[in-house]
Amino acid sequence: MISFPVKTNKENAAVSPLFGKAKYFAFYDGENLTIEENKKEGGSAIIEWFIQKGVNDIIIKEMGINPYKKIQATNMNIYYAGEDRITTNEVIELYKKDMLKKLDEDSMIKIIKNHEGSHKHS
Repeated sequence: MISFPVKTNKENAAVSPLFGKAKYFAFYDGENLTIEENKKEGGSAIIEWFIQKGVNDIIIKEMGINPYKKIQATNMNIYYAGEDRITTNEVIELYKKDMLKKLDEDSMIKIIKNHEGSHKHS
C-alpha cells in the first residue's frame, strides 16, 4: 500500500506539500484509492497510523525530521513527488511505472533542511 498527502478529499486532488499538517491522505492498494481525513497530530503519529494500515511506500513533497526518524525504524520506502503541482492520478501513474525517485538518506537530509528552513517547529 502507498500513501501520500493530498490537499482535499475530492477525486484526483493535488498532492499536498504538507506532510505532518496535511488535512487528508490518499491510500492506494494497487487497485483501490481511498482518501481519509488526517486526525493525527504531527508527522510521527501519522507514521504510526501508516504502520497500522500496512503502508509500505510513502510519497512526499517535503517532510520534517521527526516523521523521517520514525520511518527509519520501519521498512517503508520514501519517494519524491517533485516540486511541481501533481495530482493523485499522475502520482499513482508515475509510481506504477517506477518513475518516482526513491529517496535515500542524503536526499532526505536536503528535503528536511528545506522543510525546516521554510518554517520553525516549536
